[in-house]
Amino acid sequence: MLFTYSTKKFSLNMRVKFSRYVYLLLLIPVSQNIFAVTAEPQPGQKSTPDLSLCPAKYETTKTRIEPRAFSIENRGNTEISADFTESSTDGSTILDGNIIIERHLIRVTADHANYSKTNDEITFSGNVFIDTENISLNADGGTISINNTDPGKKTQGRFNNIIFFIPDSNMNGKAETIHSGKQSDNTNHSTLTNASITSCDLLDPDWLISADEIELDHDDEYGSADDVVIRFKGVPFMYTPYMEFPTSDKRRSGLLFPTIGTSSSRGLELAVPWYWNIAPNQDALLTPRYMEKRGFELGGDYRYLTRSTNGELKGAYLPEDDITNEERYQYRYQQHSQIMSNLSIDIDLQDISDSDYFNDFSNNLGTTSQTHLDRNATLRYDLNNWHMKAMVQDIKTIDETASLATRPYERLPQVTIIGDEAIASSPLLFSLDSEYVDFTHEDDSKTTGSRLTIKPGLRLPLSGAAWFIDPAIKFSHTQYDVGTQSGTTQTVENRNIPISSVDAGLFFERPLSNGYQQTLEPRLYYLNVPFVDQDNIPLFDTSIPSFSVAQLFRDNRFVGGDRIGDTNQLTFALTSRLLNPDTGDEFVRASIGQIVYFEDRKVSLTGTTIDTATQSDVIAELDINWGRWQSNIDLQWDPARSHLSQENYFLHFKSDARHLFNIGYRKRLVVNSDVIDIEQTDTSFVYAFNRNYSGLVRWNYSLKDDKDIDTIAGISYDSCCWSIQLLAQRLLRNSTTSNAYDNAILVQFVFKGLGSLSGSKAQHTLEQSIYGYSDTFQ
Repeated sequence: MLFTYSTKKFSLNMRVKFSRYVYLLLLIPVSQNIFAVTAEPQPGQKSTPDLSLCPAKYETTKTRIEPRAFSIENRGNTEISADFTESSTDGSTILDGNIIIERHLIRVTADHANYSKTNDEITFSGNVFIDTENISLNADGGTISINNTDPGKKTQGRFNNIIFFIPDSNMNGKAETIHSGKQSDNTNHSTLTNASITSCDLLDPDWLISADEIELDHDDEYGSADDVVIRFKGVPFMYTPYMEFPTSDKRRSGLLFPTIGTSSSRGLELAVPWYWNIAPNQDALLTPRYMEKRGFELGGDYRYLTRSTNGELKGAYLPEDDITNEERYQYRYQQHSQIMSNLSIDIDLQDISDSDYFNDFSNNLGTTSQTHLDRNATLRYDLNNWHMKAMVQDIKTIDETASLATRPYERLPQVTIIGDEAIASSPLLFSLDSEYVDFTHEDDSKTTGSRLTIKPGLRLPLSGAAWFIDPAIKFSHTQYDVGTQSGTTQTVENRNIPISSVDAGLFFERPLSNGYQQTLEPRLYYLNVPFVDQDNIPLFDTSIPSFSVAQLFRDNRFVGGDRIGDTNQLTFALTSRLLNPDTGDEFVRASIGQIVYFEDRKVSLTGTTIDTATQSDVIAELDINWGRWQSNIDLQWDPARSHLSQENYFLHFKSDARHLFNIGYRKRLVVNSDVIDIEQTDTSFVYAFNRNYSGLVRWNYSLKDDKDIDTIAGISYDSCCWSIQLLAQRLLRNSTTSNAYDNAILVQFVFKGLGSLSGSKAQHTLEQSIYGYSDTFQ
């Protein structure tokens, strides 16, 4: 029997949405503090639970039927069906057998129901199931008030002996009762008594959170509880007298889970972060941190977002280091402002207290190996093909013992204008590459001053289906106004150099029997730059980069504007690719190239060296991306010495997040010699031994120095609803001291759906150290 009850009185108000993570603070039972817990947003990290780790019976407690979404005009209707109905003279109605009551995004089923017109309530019993947009309930019985006219009545729904499931967080639980509805102050609350919750199988949970009463505030989207006990394997091991937790992605202020670790340079560490939800567009993370060997440090991370601007200020301050007896600090401020669609400003400011800060306080090889800090502010303006940039830049040398003369120059300011434009709608393009920069230096004896470079040019790029040719001519004009800050003047003549080039190539392709397509792409690049004496020009920002494929097609062998290399050369290059002709996916790319010189090169950094070689090193690259496999090989052959001057090999395999393997080898010789500069191996893997256990290793080793650079070993246990990971790391901090290594222990313990003990510190270390690693502990 089916009928529609078209009044808007019937309302089941039980919208509950738990966030993906509910963070808890580990407290000793005697604590008297009040603790709030927050789910800090992690953009892009929302994940689906891996049910393959769960037992078969797991799904029996996590089932639901999605409630229907009614059309707008029918959202006040109630549809009711039952096998049997009986109405009495007092207006009550008995429903029996396969009862289904549906409203917009609400579905109730039961064996028996009784509608009382006097009380305006429906009473349910027998296999009661309620499905709403964000929660599903299974109850022995209960009552729903259709129209709550009595202000003293605070409950619209009351159900007994419930089992509930929240799909958004994959959490389920049970409670003796749930009371839900509008309160006397018109707020929307639910109260669960004698309640427990977990993301495990509720029939046999490994961990369980219990409280005498849990209050859910649906308006502000959070829950709260007193005297909360967390049980693991049936044993109580965490307690907090009060806890707040979010029931949606809405942020809330409060303490996050503490981080615990140990290292040889800092001793035992304990950090207790406090998340502060300042406003919808602002938040901050304040982290008091105790280090056994160093003392108390305060860290902070403040973020803000407006319609046109986003920024972040983060840092740490240690008033007095117990080892050095000095003040230690680090900060970085970054901001991006999009003033208009084509006008933006970027700011990046950073500093540290001393040259040993990163070695003493970081477990990241990339950070500890930093030698300079770039501080800059940049204004960018784009107009079609034209791009303008104005920047002020200061680069701090981290090593305080480095002499002033060896430190980089400041750019105060640097202005560049780059672009090209078609001439009268023809294929001929006018190009301009211009720069003005004013160099200053902290050493008064160094040459300082300004450099202006204007490089107009003409290009005629032409192409067909199987060919291209791009002849170009440029004229580089540079003038200097230099001296020293101590008053010494220096005369530098203007530099005028024409640069001509022709870039040309062919495209051949053929289908293969396996359905793929192979290409053959020969390319020639001719470059002519006449010699101009530049020995009296100071060196502000110019150097010689490492030789690479990109160098084969550049019009200047130097990086920076103080030298323009003279040359008369021709580059020969050949590339072959293996493609999927339908998708364009590239599986294999192989390239080889070399420069042939027709004249000696006289321009150098020092002005004393003439390069008489008739050919460059040979550069070869091979990149393979084939399903789960990825391989890269880069080789540089020195024909004058008949040996490889640089070689890099890398092999990567990844079938899934729990099975990956990397192995790499790189070797580099000192330029124009047989002396080894770098020779290292880098091996890492993540391997799941079975459904639950996995291990990982990263070993970065220097063959040249016969010592470890970075070694990480770890083992993980990952179940349906909790996981633990233990990591040990040995990181080379300073190869010149007796205490060269920092040994650290990192632990991550996760109750899935609640949070982790170590936050993201362990995962950040692994993501930086193991190529292809992704966080599976979410």
